[in-house]
Amino acid sequence: MIPGMTGVVLAGGRSRRFGANKALAAWEGATLIEAVVNSMLEILPRVLVVTKNSSELAFLKRKRVRIIEDACLEGHPMGGLFTALRGLKTGHAFVAACDMPFIRRELIEALWRSRADYDAVIPVWKDVRQPLCGVYARGCLGMIRSSIDSDMLGISRLFDDLRTRFMLEPEIADIDPQGLSFMDIDTCEDYERAKGLRPC
Repeated sequence: MIPGMTGVVLAGGRSRRFGANKALAAWEGATLIEAVVNSMLEILPRVLVVTKNSSELAFLKRKRVRIIEDACLEGHPMGGLFTALRGLKTGHAFVAACDMPFIRRELIEALWRSRADYDAVIPVWKDVRQPLCGVYARGCLGMIRSSIDSDMLGISRLFDDLRTRFMLEPEIADIDPQGLSFMDIDTCEDYERAKGLRPC
């Protein structure tokens, strides 16, 4: 267990391209969001789920899982990140989206070990930054609030101002050679493809 870090699952999106709430899509006898929550509970003492409809996800609530309402009405991840960090009881959060069922605990451990005094530790896979599979310090809260107030809602912009450690592909390849930790399910086609995958 990593006692100094809380798992955060962002589930406040509108799932427009999926056509229904993808967090509730069936996944290996449960739901997609349960797969994400359970993968975090293997290594993190607590998980915080940020949603715009807490009653819809009330079935997730248990001793180590808390459901909170997104403080921002708009459906952008920056608001969910702000809400999560504001509710943290630990110094760091591992943040992921509710549609990422293949996150590896070894990746979470590696990101945690790389945190040092950085504000954020963000993987880069295939030259793409992965802000919704990263570690954030609670101290980021003020910068995130300022960005929201300025209507600058792209999370990737944060990294120009935060002290960010980018974990590059060669560092990740031994942990997750297929990069499946970063696979998110946006469409029904993504969902069907993901159901056929078997991580190495």
